[in-house]
Amino acid sequence: MLPDLVIGQKVISAYMIMALIGVFVTMFYLMHLARKYGLDDMRVLVMVLLGFTGALVGSHMLGGLLNYDAMIYFFGNLGHISSFQDFLDKATLVFGNSVFYGGLIGALIVGFIYLKRTEWNIRPYMDIAALAVPLFHGFGRIGCFLSGCCYGVPWACGVTYHYSQAPGANDVARFPVQLVEAVLNFGLFFFLRWLFTRKKASGKLMYLYLIVYPIYRFLLEFLRDDSYRGFFLGLSTSQLISLILLVFSCGMLVLEHFRKPVPKKAPANGAPEDPAAAETQEPASDGTDETKTAD
Repeated sequence: MLPDLVIGQKVISAYMIMALIGVFVTMFYLMHLARKYGLDDMRVLVMVLLGFTGALVGSHMLGGLLNYDAMIYFFGNLGHISSFQDFLDKATLVFGNSVFYGGLIGALIVGFIYLKRTEWNIRPYMDIAALAVPLFHGFGRIGCFLSGCCYGVPWACGVTYHYSQAPGANDVARFPVQLVEAVLNFGLFFFLRWLFTRKKASGKLMYLYLIVYPIYRFLLEFLRDDSYRGFFLGLSTSQLISLILLVFSCGMLVLEHFRKPVPKKAPANGAPEDPAAAETQEPASDGTDETKTAD
């Protein structure tokens, strides 16, 4: 398809272009959504930027771990590296591949740590983060399709690559599994957005994402043909992680269902805990009314 675009003397991959589009669309849309529903848009911006940083590091770290033979050789021969450029070239061979689940885990860890360090309720921000993941991931999978990575199994009616940087993808008609996942990701985004705007399953949208996505990702793995992802017990690494996330998220939802709500302490100055609470805070009584009608 379009693995690289040449702009002047610069060569930019189609995946990188789609990923950057996904970053900016996700960032500006979530800030708009935050302002509309009374959340701190700057807090959302910082959360998204930190999340993308964690995703970048995590995706390449997991890619390196799956390439463990090269990683062991790399760290065992650090003393033989002749220059900084030689170091970068060898590190790229080890950590050059990125794995989505590594990025997801990295983004969740960094975003959660950032939100926990604040004094506000993190649940609405985790809900809005749940919308960010499939929205960005949809653009990313379109980039995968254009670049020819994460390719599908051979299919007579499929798409044939000739210039993919993944040599195994070329000159074979393949099922466009990347586009199928992109459509499912955008569909999941709109479903979670519908829940968020109607305040359904508030505080649980991230768990719902971590249930729905692993199910169809597990199934789509059977339609992929790139073998560098790693396999164990007949399942790909992504399928194993999908099962772990599915079990974890279902368990957390069960615990949430049976957990008794903990009463919140009112702030000493009487201010709401976060901007979202300001919209629903009852005005203080001035003592002139003897009774109050429950609403």
